[in-house]
Amino acid sequence: MSEKIKTVVITGPTATGKTALAVKLARLYPAEIVSVDSRQVYRGMDIGTGKDLDEYGLVPHHLIDIADPQSEVYHLARFVRDAYRAIREIAARGRIPILCGGTALYLAALLDGYRLPGGALPPRKKGVERVRQNPDHEQSFEPPFELDALILGVYYPRGEVHARIEARLDSRLTDGLVDEVRKLHEVNGVTWEQLEFFGLEYREAARYLKGECTLLEMRNTLLCRIRQFAKRQDIFFRKLEREGHDIYWLKAGREPDPCGLLEQFLKDEPLPPPALRLCDINYGRK
Repeated sequence: MSEKIKTVVITGPTATGKTALAVKLARLYPAEIVSVDSRQVYRGMDIGTGKDLDEYGLVPHHLIDIADPQSEVYHLARFVRDAYRAIREIAARGRIPILCGGTALYLAALLDGYRLPGGALPPRKKGVERVRQNPDHEQSFEPPFELDALILGVYYPRGEVHARIEARLDSRLTDGLVDEVRKLHEVNGVTWEQLEFFGLEYREAARYLKGECTLLEMRNTLLCRIRQFAKRQDIFFRKLEREGHDIYWLKAGREPDPCGLLEQFLKDEPLPPPALRLCDINYGRK
């Protein structure tokens, strides 16, 4: 595969302001944003997924509100097809694709060029050709091009991330998170089982609506779960670094200057090594 498309990736733990940074850069450069979030694809799931649609303004964005949570299951195979298509179309318009989000599997699939087999394969048997069990299933997927990616991460110390998660959670509850989940179930027909599948805010709010916990218990459980999720994201980013991906961690999304890094990247100038690496930070035992 010889074709490469220059792409900017903006990622980081939850509640760190990834969208704000992506929008800022998209307003300064000819760019469009591609969401890398497994739940923002669903219509009607706005508060719980932090779509922040008002923040985008006139900035073109993709892979948001493209699936029905009641009737569709959006998965990796669909995401890679949609994402590569969006990236190619943005680049063909002479604009910069900015990938923004923190869904680890989706991000890894793009950065590492995942190849996906079509249909299920039977167990290997010596001398027997392996044929797909379901020939009508989606065909195998091969990445049509490589990403030449500048990866920018929004960094805050762990304690600040925890504080930001709590503040954002309380804001979402005030903004009507529970009512959003109630509407998904009662009006849109999303089942309790589907809400459980969507996880975090939707799982815990569904438990509250079913009378399985109080509002305060829901809030406190959810706070714990989201902080655990942020820890898993931290582990994923460390793994990316150890596997050779340079992530330029920007303190509070500002330092070092992301515009300076982007300018060097677009001009094919050598980039300095990242000043901060998560895999070199030891938080010690808790």
